[in-house]
Amino acid sequence: MKHCAFALFLAAALSGCATFDESELTLIQRSGVSPRIVSKMEAGRVLTPEDVIELTRQRVPNSYILRQIEDAGVDYVLSPEDYQRQQKARVAPEVLDALLAASDDFAARYTTPVYRSNEVDPYYEDPYGPRPDPYVSGSVGIGFSSARHGRWRHP
Repeated sequence: MKHCAFALFLAAALSGCATFDESELTLIQRSGVSPRIVSKMEAGRVLTPEDVIELTRQRVPNSYILRQIEDAGVDYVLSPEDYQRQQKARVAPEVLDALLAASDDFAARYTTPVYRSNEVDPYYEDPYGPRPDPYVSGSVGIGFSSARHGRWRHP
């Protein structure tokens, strides 16, 4: 019984990140996809936008493309040009949505957050507390300018 459990564990460990079985990989190969892309799918590696276009043109099922994107993610931020090229190549909307979501996940992991002026930066705390807005005058006056800052403002 111990040997059987160990054999199952070993088989699961050796299967790695591959998400496709032999019949699915054979279907992908027979569709005419380049061997480079087949090996990416077999090894669970990231697909480029061009890979997705080729898979679509070779009529690989969208469910396979989606599975690869969900399992491997992406290692790039999808550019507007990439998105337009994919639309022209008639990549399915659900595949485009998955690529955009994976691209957003990648960007969130590897970029520094940008805080708007009205948000609080959790990594910076002003020791003097909140400061008044420098563009708002403390006095009420008539006119459209703030002489203190030399800027024209509409009320």
